[in-house]
Amino acid sequence: MNKTEYKQIVAGWADFTVPSTLPRQIEVRLDNDFIQAITGPRRAGKTFLCFQVMEHLRTQGVPENNILYLNFEDNRLIGAGASDLDGLYSAFLELRAPVDTSLTYLFLDEIQAVRDWDSWIRKMHDREKGVRLLVTGSSSKMLSREIATKLRGRVLSTEVLPLSFSEYCVWNGFSQEKGSPLYGRTLLAIQQQHAKYLVQGGFPALASQNVPAEQVLRSYFESMMFQDIAERNEIRDLKRLRVLAGLLFSSVGKEVSYTRIANRMRSMGFTLSKNTVIEHMSQFEDAYLFFQVLKHEYSLARQVGAIKKLYCVDNGLLDAVSPRFSGDAGRLLENEVFLELRRRGADMAYGRNGNECDFLLREKGRVTGALQVTQELTEQNEAREFAGLQEAMDKHNLATGTIITLEQEQRKDRITIVPVCKWLLEAS
Repeated sequence: MNKTEYKQIVAGWADFTVPSTLPRQIEVRLDNDFIQAITGPRRAGKTFLCFQVMEHLRTQGVPENNILYLNFEDNRLIGAGASDLDGLYSAFLELRAPVDTSLTYLFLDEIQAVRDWDSWIRKMHDREKGVRLLVTGSSSKMLSREIATKLRGRVLSTEVLPLSFSEYCVWNGFSQEKGSPLYGRTLLAIQQQHAKYLVQGGFPALASQNVPAEQVLRSYFESMMFQDIAERNEIRDLKRLRVLAGLLFSSVGKEVSYTRIANRMRSMGFTLSKNTVIEHMSQFEDAYLFFQVLKHEYSLARQVGAIKKLYCVDNGLLDAVSPRFSGDAGRLLENEVFLELRRRGADMAYGRNGNECDFLLREKGRVTGALQVTQELTEQNEAREFAGLQEAMDKHNLATGTIITLEQEQRKDRITIVPVCKWLLEAS
């Protein structure tokens, strides 16, 4: 690219009208010297979070000319490298002439598409003390290598997942003051919102627009599979990849043996080793499609070697792509609880010592909480659900435990049974 092209791109984004949106309950601060990194799945709201931060800067009196936003999924920037970042920044300084007495803010969206972006970001951070940097990317591993090498000690990371239930309620016109009781019409309205959220999930476009949900979610899945997984990892056998993804979708909320998955793939006519399944699983995780939860073990080697449990980035995606989940409220509920725990930054594992406990919460390696998830406690499952939770409580010396259900609320000795709506909103 040449100087004229750089100026055209900068001018185009400078004239871009930022669409209005409801704010997320996520705070990103630019009042410090760290590089801010926002990661998360495609279409989860990273770009709009950038716009939210930009709008906050404007309300704080930052001049418009001191803010540059660039999206590197712009077709004109495909194949860009670090030298192009130099050209774009120079064009910005020439065109916008930032106010000298103020900080300059650079928002670089989907930066992982740029070759050697990390070297350029470090150079800017170390040399340009009047510049604040915010970068985003759709890869969970976008910063792992860079933080370990060139950007160590310079980055604060924020993960953006689809809307939490609290955000979903606000976006749909229901706001509940923290700590206020849920009852009567308010409770009924919240439960109706949750019934939709449980199945539809939290991708922002579905909460803010009247769109065909299944069609939109399938298009998101296709983009993840092609752009974020196959294209990024140079995978040619898309059919095999889709079949594997289908098997993993059907395993969400379950303990997953990758040896069995490989055997199942072979029985369906696909040549696939256990190691290849593990490699693809890593690629799915990198694209934020699936997540693995480890079994709690005090030995790291045993923990890594143990069977994992599998979860998906969004219930709507799960329901739209995997027909087996249609109507399976129990597994959707468990996946929902997992996602909320991840939003809260929980260090979690599952427990199994005879009976299973869905989630063990840990701090510095020590188990500090235990959660069990079930759609409804009945005569048929109550003994099993209580046994797994009580076993975990006894083993880890926990005074209390929690069972999350759709609607039941009760306390039995040391165990609190709580409806999911109340649990989801209590920490919002």
